[in-house]
Amino acid sequence: MNTFLRLLMVVSVSATALFFTACRGGQSTSTTVIQNPVPGITTISPSTAPAGSRDLTLTVDGRNFISGSIFQWGGSARATTYINSFQLTAVIPAADLASARTVNVSVFNPSPGGGSSGGLSFNVTSVVPLSLLTLSLPDASPGKAYEYSLQAKGGIQPYSWSMASGSLPSNLSLSADGVISGTPSAVSGDTTFSFVAEIRDYAYQPNTLTQPFSILVRSGKLGRNDSCSTATRILNGVIRASLSPYGDIDVYSFQGTAGASVTAEIYAQRLSIYAGSITRDVFLDSFLEILDSDCKTLTSHDDINPGVDQDSLISNYKLPYTGIYYIRVSDLRGDGRPDFIYELHLSGANQ
Repeated sequence: MNTFLRLLMVVSVSATALFFTACRGGQSTSTTVIQNPVPGITTISPSTAPAGSRDLTLTVDGRNFISGSIFQWGGSARATTYINSFQLTAVIPAADLASARTVNVSVFNPSPGGGSSGGLSFNVTSVVPLSLLTLSLPDASPGKAYEYSLQAKGGIQPYSWSMASGSLPSNLSLSADGVISGTPSAVSGDTTFSFVAEIRDYAYQPNTLTQPFSILVRSGKLGRNDSCSTATRILNGVIRASLSPYGDIDVYSFQGTAGASVTAEIYAQRLSIYAGSITRDVFLDSFLEILDSDCKTLTSHDDINPGVDQDSLISNYKLPYTGIYYIRVSDLRGDGRPDFIYELHLSGANQ
């Protein structure tokens, strides 16, 4: 047998052996390796958080996600939950949100195949220090409903309020969201009630402040406030009232400093007063004015969004002098009744 024939037989026997080795019972044991896709991300929500926040869960939307997808925070893996091929969630611990910075975020799919998506930016924003806007409170009258919202700025919301010491007038209470409300009991003479309120923000390491307050409960009625001479003194904060009786107007006074920016806003249409309301209740078509010390109009505002939002807003009005100012609230329809409830929000006044 010549050399060529011997070589041909060897090749034939080897090929036959390989075929029978690879086949069992008529089925091939060869496998195909599935390659993981390269992921892509389109949005993250939220995309910002204030510095000092607590642990945060992000929702990541995109494509080609798999059960092994890993969310990457600045190149480091974070706890990831697979929702479906278009969505993941990821937990960002408070330590990652401790200081203001911009972080590149992406999604990684492991091998075989796989790879990293393009990146998006997550902004950890700086935070203004927590401070109080309300430093004093208006007087109260026995038998007359009292409601006033304490205001603060800075820190991380939501805020939580509590009583640190002292006591409120009988039948008044301070809610966790900073609203002092109730109907004071009768007093034998004008009586001052002093207390200290505490505010705590929602930071991972909460910031707290305390502020002493006092409420004077007058033994007599406070009277009507429908003119500058009978105006109700107010301070920065939120006071709730109503236009009543028919055709009523309300006038408030505050002290201001020349050059200060004052914002006054009426919330009526945007309030939900009645239990079970599924839409905002429309109570009045408010008209808001800031008056000078002679009770003459300096600026005014009607509808925030004509035909849609009939509340009123005077934003960042620069006060022309230091002294007393008035705010006048009316209903352009000239209506008025006890359930025409509104809130007046004021900031920028002297305390």
